[in-house]
Amino acid sequence: MSAGRDSGGCFFDGLMELMDFAARYRRLGRLGFDDWQIVSEVTSAVSKMLREGRVRGCPNLEDAIVDVVVRALDDLGIDRYSIMRGYLQGTTEDVRRILRRIFPNVEQIIRPPPHVVHAQPRVVSRGSEVPIYVVPLNYGYGGGGKGRPRRRRRGRAIAGFIIGLVLLLMVIGAAWFLRHPPQTQQTSTQPSPAVTYTQSTIDPAWVSQFISIVNQYRQSSGAPPLQYCQWLSNFAYVRFGTMIQNPAISHYGFNQDFSKYLSQYRSFLITGEEGLYPSGYTPSEYVQNLQSQAPLHWKGLMNSNYTYYGYYIGHWLDYVIVGSCPVTEIPGPNINVPQYFQSYGCSVELKNTTWLVIELSNWCSGLVTFPVSVINEGLSPQYYVYLPIQYNLPTSDKYVELGVDLSSTSPVRLFVFTPDQFNYFKSLYRQEVWSFTGPAYYYGGESTTFNTVIMLSTAQLTSGGYYLVISNVLPSAQYAYIVGNVTITYTPATPNIPAPGTPVITGSQT
Repeated sequence: MSAGRDSGGCFFDGLMELMDFAARYRRLGRLGFDDWQIVSEVTSAVSKMLREGRVRGCPNLEDAIVDVVVRALDDLGIDRYSIMRGYLQGTTEDVRRILRRIFPNVEQIIRPPPHVVHAQPRVVSRGSEVPIYVVPLNYGYGGGGKGRPRRRRRGRAIAGFIIGLVLLLMVIGAAWFLRHPPQTQQTSTQPSPAVTYTQSTIDPAWVSQFISIVNQYRQSSGAPPLQYCQWLSNFAYVRFGTMIQNPAISHYGFNQDFSKYLSQYRSFLITGEEGLYPSGYTPSEYVQNLQSQAPLHWKGLMNSNYTYYGYYIGHWLDYVIVGSCPVTEIPGPNINVPQYFQSYGCSVELKNTTWLVIELSNWCSGLVTFPVSVINEGLSPQYYVYLPIQYNLPTSDKYVELGVDLSSTSPVRLFVFTPDQFNYFKSLYRQEVWSFTGPAYYYGGESTTFNTVIMLSTAQLTSGGYYLVISNVLPSAQYAYIVGNVTITYTPATPNIPAPGTPVITGSQT
């Protein structure tokens, strides 16, 4: 393997930082990021990639960085040409040159905005939350996914007309699969306890031993062990059925499957996906193979954010390296696999192989708490800030807990409004606000500290939401600096995902 020619090997840490941003973006959406925040996140990742690539002597470094970042932004649905403003102070000329290729219309903001510049209230940005890797990412979403490690096979390349025939059979077979799911190893129950396993047949016992070895490495690095989760295995089954429809594209269809089955969980869910091809290896041998030949995948399995796993074992066509190749790992999702290998002078062929699809997550069942916002605000006298709170949460509970933990350098008032109440509050004159305590869904009084739990209606959260308001509109107001956290705690319903053996419906039925 020639790490210098592989994008993932050239700037491993920078790529991980880019994937972390992708996970946060999938979780919060476009409204959670201003232009300058997107530029700032990309600038940090680009700077790290540039430093790493130079240390490793990677050729065509700037082109490789632009290619990876543009692909990631396109995958997130970010219109690069609409990004107009960014803080470029302190960045080197080479970083700026790369940024202008990524964001052709970006203009430098000369100075940061002051805390309060308008008479109208400001929206507190939703920042500093724990990353998800939506996807995965790392698909996670930690997205983003990290591509896939490749099997090698020595032999001569198959003639072109045979490859064309196999491709035709693959398309026909994929359509057949949607109506007749393959009878593969089922994962409807928790795998059997780890045993000493010396055969290379990939079955639940093999996976159990493999995860056991992975958990030993996780323990040595301080990460919690991975525990089995049934709905993650169901999702792995769905993902297998999607990916085999187009094995030429790495992690094909992840965003669509995530949106269909898990979009309501994106406020707290951190997911990752590993597409592995372990035929011919014992569990211990395959662990060693991942460590040496697929470090991105191994890092995903070691990620301490993940505490649960599920899997599916299937058999289908996939691209296999013929002969030697300096590249042994696809560095990201939505990459054309045969084209990627051909760009490094490698030959591939389609071959029946065993797929081991592993889905990773930070949650399986039970109570969760996720951050709505981390507040770090300066508030001038006679100003207030507000935080819109609106979620479509996957729960049967009628109420969820809004946790508010704030401290201020001078007294302020705390409110929670419904939209109608908030519109009324905004219409008041300053002198009227001085004595205002309602109507409000919740009034927390006037204080320098707030540590309270407010029960919010899930129906209202979905239909119109709430507004949390911190008001410094007081007769004797002083400048206030406010720090704290706002969280939501609730019990999500188990994701409703088809189990292995259940047809996965795509499109319409007649």
